[in-house]
Amino acid sequence: MSKLEAIILLIIAAVGLSLTANLIRFHVSAFLNQLIFSVASLILVELSMYFYGSNHLHWSILLFIITAGYSFKLIGGIVAAIFSLILVYLQTEGTILALLPVYLLIGSCAGYLSQYLLNKKKNHHRWLNMLMEQSKHLQVFREVSTTMQRTLQQDLLLKVILTSVTAGHGLGFNRAMIFLASNESKSLKGIVGVGPMDVKRGYEVWEKISEDRLKLSELIEHNFDSNFTDPELNALLRSLEIPIDEHNVFGLALSSQKPVIVKGIEKDDPSQVLIFELFQTEEFAIIPLINQGKNIGILLIDNIVNKKNITLMDTENILPLANQAAIALDHANLYEQIEEMALRDGLTGLLNQRAFQNILNEHFPFEGSRAAPLSLIIFDIDFFKVFNDKNGHLLGNEVLMKLARVIVESLRPGDYSFRFGGEEFVVLLPGTDLEQAEIVAETIRLNVEKTSFPGEKTQPNGTLTVSVGTACTDHMNINSKNELIEAADQALYKAKNAGKNTVISFKEFVSID
Repeated sequence: MSKLEAIILLIIAAVGLSLTANLIRFHVSAFLNQLIFSVASLILVELSMYFYGSNHLHWSILLFIITAGYSFKLIGGIVAAIFSLILVYLQTEGTILALLPVYLLIGSCAGYLSQYLLNKKKNHHRWLNMLMEQSKHLQVFREVSTTMQRTLQQDLLLKVILTSVTAGHGLGFNRAMIFLASNESKSLKGIVGVGPMDVKRGYEVWEKISEDRLKLSELIEHNFDSNFTDPELNALLRSLEIPIDEHNVFGLALSSQKPVIVKGIEKDDPSQVLIFELFQTEEFAIIPLINQGKNIGILLIDNIVNKKNITLMDTENILPLANQAAIALDHANLYEQIEEMALRDGLTGLLNQRAFQNILNEHFPFEGSRAAPLSLIIFDIDFFKVFNDKNGHLLGNEVLMKLARVIVESLRPGDYSFRFGGEEFVVLLPGTDLEQAEIVAETIRLNVEKTSFPGEKTQPNGTLTVSVGTACTDHMNINSKNELIEAADQALYKAKNAGKNTVISFKEFVSID
């Protein structure tokens, strides 16, 4: 065989060997892949020896040593060096001990170089993943911040927070729940949660989100729909109230103002046992919501579906969002308190005229509808000017505050009481006809008569009483809010003229006239 023919045959053999090895190695495990790669190089070396003889084996075997070192790092390089030395000795029968240091050096260098490149590649991927994760978090924070700045409504804020924590486009936790702190009862009350009650439901929700290709902003809009929120989860959550106790994990998170990760349920902590029994989760994290040292609540997260471990890095990543959420929730709570104060009478605590107009607009039957009647009761204190003249306004104020308590205790759930100013009060009774309203009005009048008020002995009748007028939208002559108020006011006027301490309804007033 000529030298040219040998070269051609070697090239053909190398190409065929390479194609065969590549065809096989990409269908096996990583270890077998590397083993096939190294063995293929050894076969190529042996073919070279077959065509050219063993004179070049002592240096052509370096291909195998380098390949093995690249595939199996330092150990692979050293083993390949020793194996190559034995192979050269057997096939050349020459003195080869001088080659050992060279083979070991080349095998070690190949192994070190391979390990160095692998570490560089791993670091590159790690930093790339970290940067992508940080970029994703910044995008989430930007969208959440923008949404939070648009509203002070607590319900919407809770929706934004939970969606950003759980959505695939958000921070990606499977489930999240919010508990708000009550300073009065020193407890945490379950408010709302997002996520599945079990694994099956979780996969259904994920498939739905994937099919609909929903973005974070769209998920915020839809997340509280029945398609994405498990009603059973929220029913259980809203029934839950956990005391803030330094001996349980919730109290620990709030007192330390740091996230706490629960890796396994501790049975001597009732709060952890309760969470496990209700939500079937053994690993969860508790993120405290703190603003200016004030406990706002708790954000509880877990991965019930994919069982992914929650790490310290996860909780560190969620802290900026939690802090922002705490500020927003605290501001929303203060705004609600101020708004509530604006709708309350400062002396009696009853609703004021502004609140009366809002609730009247909300409940007044729309034009042509008689399905849900609305009744109105107006009353004032008999001879109250006489009372103030004899006892002074300070005692008069005490009477008004006590009368407000009597009114509240006389009403049913769903009824509204207002102070209109001075000694005049109003009660709105949604879904109540005139006959039922008369019973409520008589209950108020009777309870006032039976109640002992300070200074009432100076009244003309020796006791403090009220006169009451009632009206209802079920009367054919009442078609507007002003007509309802006017009718009740006219009935009150008639009750005053009828001797006071009595209840007169608009229908009686009409029939009397």
